[in-house]
Amino acid sequence: MTSGIRTFMLVSTMLVPVAFAPVQAWAQEATATDNSNTGLQEIVVTAQKREQSMQDVPIAITAFTQQTLEANRIYNVNDLSGLAPGLTVRPSAGGIQLPAFTMRGQVSFGVVAGSDKQISIYLDNVYLSSPRGTIFDLPDVARIEVLRGPQGTLFGRNATGGAVSVTTRDPTGDPHVKAEFSYGNYDQYRIRFTADTPQIGPFSAYFSFVRHYQRGDIRNADAGVIWNRNSAGPRYGNTQQSVKWLGTTDSNSYFAAVKFEPSDSFKTVYKFDRNEDAGTPDGTGFVGYNPSAPLTGALVTALLNSQPTPYLTDPTARRPAAVNNGWVIPRIARVQGHSLTSTWQASDNISVKNIFAYRSNFIFSTAAIDGLSSFTFTPQSLGAYATLAAFSANPALATASPTVQAAAIQATANALAPNLGGQFVLIGTESTSASKQYSDELQVNYHTDKLQLTAGALWFHSNDTAGGPTGMQSVLSLVAVPPSGVVPLGRQGAFHNIATSLAAYLQLEYDFTDQLSLVAGGRITRDKKDSTFTYGNPGALNTIVPPTYKKTKPNYMVGLNWKPNAATLIYAKYSTSFVSGGSTGGIPYEPETASSIEAGLKADFLDHKLRTNLALFHVDYHHFQGPQGTSQLSSAVIAHAALDPLYGVAVANAVVPALSTFVFDQGSIRAQGVELEVTAAPARGLQLGGSLGYTDTKYPFVSPAVLAANNGAVRVTNRPKVTGTLWAMYETQPISGDMTLMLRSDANYLSHMDIDPQVVRVNVPQLEPARSVPAYWLFNARAALRHIKVGGLEGELAVWGKNLSDRKYANFALVQDIATSVNFIPPRTYGVDFGIEF
Repeated sequence: MTSGIRTFMLVSTMLVPVAFAPVQAWAQEATATDNSNTGLQEIVVTAQKREQSMQDVPIAITAFTQQTLEANRIYNVNDLSGLAPGLTVRPSAGGIQLPAFTMRGQVSFGVVAGSDKQISIYLDNVYLSSPRGTIFDLPDVARIEVLRGPQGTLFGRNATGGAVSVTTRDPTGDPHVKAEFSYGNYDQYRIRFTADTPQIGPFSAYFSFVRHYQRGDIRNADAGVIWNRNSAGPRYGNTQQSVKWLGTTDSNSYFAAVKFEPSDSFKTVYKFDRNEDAGTPDGTGFVGYNPSAPLTGALVTALLNSQPTPYLTDPTARRPAAVNNGWVIPRIARVQGHSLTSTWQASDNISVKNIFAYRSNFIFSTAAIDGLSSFTFTPQSLGAYATLAAFSANPALATASPTVQAAAIQATANALAPNLGGQFVLIGTESTSASKQYSDELQVNYHTDKLQLTAGALWFHSNDTAGGPTGMQSVLSLVAVPPSGVVPLGRQGAFHNIATSLAAYLQLEYDFTDQLSLVAGGRITRDKKDSTFTYGNPGALNTIVPPTYKKTKPNYMVGLNWKPNAATLIYAKYSTSFVSGGSTGGIPYEPETASSIEAGLKADFLDHKLRTNLALFHVDYHHFQGPQGTSQLSSAVIAHAALDPLYGVAVANAVVPALSTFVFDQGSIRAQGVELEVTAAPARGLQLGGSLGYTDTKYPFVSPAVLAANNGAVRVTNRPKVTGTLWAMYETQPISGDMTLMLRSDANYLSHMDIDPQVVRVNVPQLEPARSVPAYWLFNARAALRHIKVGGLEGELAVWGKNLSDRKYANFALVQDIATSVNFIPPRTYGVDFGIEF
């Protein structure tokens, strides 16, 4: 029995007797502000497109209210990791602010233009189609809901694993000003300012601004290297230098909302958000390489030995103090959106809502995904580099005669000689993406004493591009840059996708009796995608135009709810969902489907002083859409297996090096498990809670192409079996006037996790440390003096710390047959917060 399973069994044994209960709903948001009430507060959510008590919703859901978000310092979706059963979130490699979610056996990216993700993100009921750039601060979040399991009926396509719904607050019409200041280690500071206007006729509004800076935690030993991308266009800047610190946050966030409410039955709320980010990607550490690999092992050894200063390695795969990431410059990220939500209470039984939205983003980021880029191009490195470049450009040299090989290497060396004294990039990314989306959703809710009905229709349109800067490739492999730092134009790969989706849905809840009800719903979606992939050198570009993707897909849900009493809900349901299909780089992929059986219990005990939520689930995913990066040999083999029969070997040979990333049908996934949350208010001012998620994930079927590229076997990766959280919060009675002291501590657990999919490997001890991450706990704490009165002002002063034990483990890895590199969990941070309002 593994340590993760032993932990799960032990904690389950401890919690089930006190729990006896439900699906997912983390009610920690009931704090002790009202010390006259020691029970847990009701939490209102909109998981079924209407306002309901969380304990009445037959969905596995964890909800975080504004107070909980502030206490946990949750500023973006990346901060949710570990706070809901089975949920982990980490930034994907590459610095493009793309969250990688893991939940119920799914690992969700959506990294390629036109591809979708299995765990969708919603902002004020608006679907964010492009996940790139979605790790951004929002100043006025009122609530975040994490919905687990397929949500295809009401939330639509691309929610096979679940959905994360972020809701910002509406204007209140009460004049109010609030300012918050934070300061901590790594030179971090955060300033937030919010001002609400008074009600002026039917109008009310507010505006918020957040400035957030935190110096990176890993030093770049190759800071100051000059790069110039002027030939790609002015948006990429002229001359920039590689950064000194990696993992820097440097963002400005703007938010505004205006409400027009001419009557009690009608209102319209306009909201605008914008985030500008000039931070840097996380530091990528070079763990090791295989010096015995045929040809490449000896050449990489020669390259490393040719450098004027030794390259940094961390053979333990733990966060180092410094790395060699000379390729990295500050990113450019601009994300913004507009939404207009109109609500009409047509009668006592009918309400109508319309949500129109427009969003856009532009992101450019570089990353040294090999943990080494870039090298100094010394005379001693010319021979080894020319050999690698020649064989990389023409794989057929491997079977050529020694004379032909020598001539090709010499010709490559002659062409490269003018770049001596400059840099060369082993494997680095320079990713550009831009997207625009429009959507409109009409919802109608109808209710009687016996029937609750929700119906809606949705139109969605997006235009999405991704690739390298104009005329440049997205993933550079063995590219020489002259001493001037001018990044050369070269092999380009650009994805473009236009998608249109139409959908209609209907869900009803019918009460047979006061205790027993039926829930049933269905949705039908019509998707159309036109995609292209442009590749080649400037002036000699070619374009693949796959057939238009058109598909109409239904999905449905049916379940029973039983309420034996007002404080208990027992439910069971069967639901389906899908992720849209399409094509990336000319490689088609089918829609990913999910079918799930779930049973749950939600119950409050002891006059609402104990809340337990439990869910049991089994889900099958078919045609799982997994991203593949062609910098890895196994992924290049998979790409050839798809492209060769479609376009021929010659075209495939030209396309694969320009692809960078593509989506491929991996096969099937089966996940089953249990999720438990318990919250208790045993005494006035005191709350205790915890959650536990256990997910057993298997691959019942793996695509033959994937198996062939991975030596015949793959293993489950990036999916921990056990996640858990323990937390405690206490707020004192007033100690002076209205002032109270609030104490909070959290511990988040992640079990052992494999991060290298290959099962069969030649004995390469240098790569072993990055194949898995051991189980670990993360500890956070915060202490705050609240309701400090200063004249007519009210303030709050707090000290806090995150990852207090300073765990240094990897959270993302690029493991290859030749070399391996990793990114790391954030370091220990601590600081002080001060807020004041009037």
